Amino acid sequence: MKPTLRQFEAFCQVYRSGSLTRAAQSMHLTQSAMSVLIQQLEEALGVTLFMRTTRSLRPTQAAHETYEQAQRILADVDYLMSSAQGLAEKRRGIVHFAVATSVASTVLPGVIAAFEMRYPDVHLVVHDMGPEQLLAPVLDHSVEFSIGTPEARNNALTFTPLVRDRLAVICTPAHPFAGRDEIPWRDLPQARIITVRRGNGIRAVIDRAVQDAGIDFQPAWEVSYLASALALTAQGLGVSVLPAHLIDAGEDPRLVTRPLVEPEVTRDLYLVTSRDHVLTPGASALIEIFREKLGGNANPDATHSATDTRKNAALRRRDDEAKRRPRSRS
Repeated sequence: MKPTLRQFEAFCQVYRSGSLTRAAQSMHLTQSAMSVLIQQLEEALGVTLFMRTTRSLRPTQAAHETYEQAQRILADVDYLMSSAQGLAEKRRGIVHFAVATSVASTVLPGVIAAFEMRYPDVHLVVHDMGPEQLLAPVLDHSVEFSIGTPEARNNALTFTPLVRDRLAVICTPAHPFAGRDEIPWRDLPQARIITVRRGNGIRAVIDRAVQDAGIDFQPAWEVSYLASALALTAQGLGVSVLPAHLIDAGEDPRLVTRPLVEPEVTRDLYLVTSRDHVLTPGASALIEIFREKLGGNANPDATHSATDTRKNAALRRRDDEAKRRPRSRS
């Protein structure tokens, strides 16, 4: 028979108080129940812990040595309980997660800022990578989840749509395109185009849309990273053709989005998790903040009507104009 934590707790109470009666009262037990716990511990350890008389209870040398070890055991258990509770309450811990580079340069900064405000003692470790790399770290459990648009699939993973994105023109509020509700693909040659190079998943979607629209697509600037495209766009060097929702979620006041239509091209952003892994509370909390920042429609079968497109574009334009107005000082 192995000793139990309850027995060690009872022993420490008796050792400190020097009385079965007082120890039993502190643990809300009867004296006989306390006596049984001490006897069971002595049997499990194979030593006598107390010399008993009708009037006194005196600890043996074995009791002195056992007390120090029992204290350490109970302290370790208390630390384990406190640590586990801290994880459950998101007061501590480490969360490893992966995001596509497009997400890292747009949505992620706002997500991290919101997370650190709510859970300052949980440490986040970001792994930013290309879409083709998002599955492997989830499969080997080096990250808890990935967010992006991977082209491959794996039966060991779950792919949950976070938002249905669509391609759009990204420009400065001063650009002529900013004054329109939507931009047909055939009008793109009117502007200098900035976009990502071939080999990027977003570029493959753009090329297919250009082919469907039957236009001559000659970008003025081709870059490797979405962040570079946005920086060039913010300087007024052209307009970007990129996913709209990522830019909207990034909340950059220097940029506005206008939906590309005829055709409207959608692209889903996924949360990738392992089927055999239970997310930690910290990871679950981080995912919820991603959902908050992305907002949008997480239904992969959802569609947007032309009326809704124009209405949403008009609302965005009103907000963009409000951003440009100078603020009065109080």
